[in-house]
Amino acid sequence: MARKTKAEAEKTRQCILKAALRLFVEKGYDRTTFEDVARHIGLTKGAVYWHFKSKPDLLAELVVLMTERHTTQLTHTIPHPASLDTPEALTENFVLRARLIVSSPASRRFFLMTRRLDWASPKLTPVRQRIRRLADTPHVVICSALKDMQRTGAIRADADLAAVSSVLMMIWLGLLEQEISNGLGTDLDGALRFGFQAILNGVTH
Repeated sequence: MARKTKAEAEKTRQCILKAALRLFVEKGYDRTTFEDVARHIGLTKGAVYWHFKSKPDLLAELVVLMTERHTTQLTHTIPHPASLDTPEALTENFVLRARLIVSSPASRRFFLMTRRLDWASPKLTPVRQRIRRLADTPHVVICSALKDMQRTGAIRADADLAAVSSVLMMIWLGLLEQEISNGLGTDLDGALRFGFQAILNGVTH
């Protein structure tokens, strides 16, 4: 049998990642096996192992891929590099992030998968270590923006940035999860703006 070309191997790799994402959402990460992934796309289990040495390795690659893809989409959607040094700019950036996730079936599945994973599990330690290097995760972006705003005086010097960033993340994640899972019952953009402004107004001058 002829060896696969690099392009063919990459196509297979992408098919594996796509199948894994769907199954991790439908069956759960712990209940999904490499055999399940292989069967879903008509491959052998050995073929999946050829591309990924373990399930945590596959998950880490999936997280990196989807995060980078989302960042690229965000960059292309915003005409010019946007500074997040004001509460309004940060709010609109996260409204846009939510809109991009909701509009893409793959992004919706990825969001639900990450929300359902037990990140405290020792099994996911290798995954946590790998994705820690990602610079564009939402929490990192919020923390960086808040520090910039505090440095420029847009946010009070005595504001607890760790607390503010945690609450903003919970608002964003909670509203987004409700919208994707069951429908929010109100305008997502408006709800996000209301939540972010309620918190940020409390720490601005």
